[in-house]
Amino acid sequence: MRTWRCTICGYLHEGDSPPAFCPLCHATADKFELIESVGQSRSFAGRLKEALGQMRETFAPHAVSAHFPAALIPTAVLFLVLAMVSGSRSLEFAALALQVVIVVSIPVTMLTGFFIWQKNYHKSRSVIFKKKIALAWLLLLIASAIMMWRLLAPDLLSNGGAGSAFYLLLNFFMLACVTLLGHYGGMLVSAQRKTDG
Repeated sequence: MRTWRCTICGYLHEGDSPPAFCPLCHATADKFELIESVGQSRSFAGRLKEALGQMRETFAPHAVSAHFPAALIPTAVLFLVLAMVSGSRSLEFAALALQVVIVVSIPVTMLTGFFIWQKNYHKSRSVIFKKKIALAWLLLLIASAIMMWRLLAPDLLSNGGAGSAFYLLLNFFMLACVTLLGHYGGMLVSAQRKTDG
């Protein structure tokens, strides 16, 4: 028995030979490398060093940073809706706190996306990249407007009326932007896997 590692995604496979295709990224068998034979004893420090090395080799800063707004935006919108329904000030404050983190994380995601676009796609001017860039700027604008409006008008939700309704609508626009960005990012990753496989 041997252990094989996919050089594309880091998946580990135990067997006499590598699998025909990686079950995670669909890389072919030639993308696997032999990393150890079963029976070889390695210390915890050695295994940790190898795991950190694998992580360094396969670490994708844009994918990591993109998950922050992608996860926080739906959560912030949910907290906001619950706050509006229940009148809970703590849920509304939680939505605001998340909004601040969202606004801080979006430029990091945009910067890492720019480097991926430059490195892997040679600044391609295809429609999908134009859409992603426009949506990213729109997301930053909407998220910043939501945060600033709420900071400048602390009683916005408790006052009700058209202002509260428009504020909620902006939050749903923000949610739509991040959903579309995730969709287009998924399309690019899927297309990349097909060309690599």
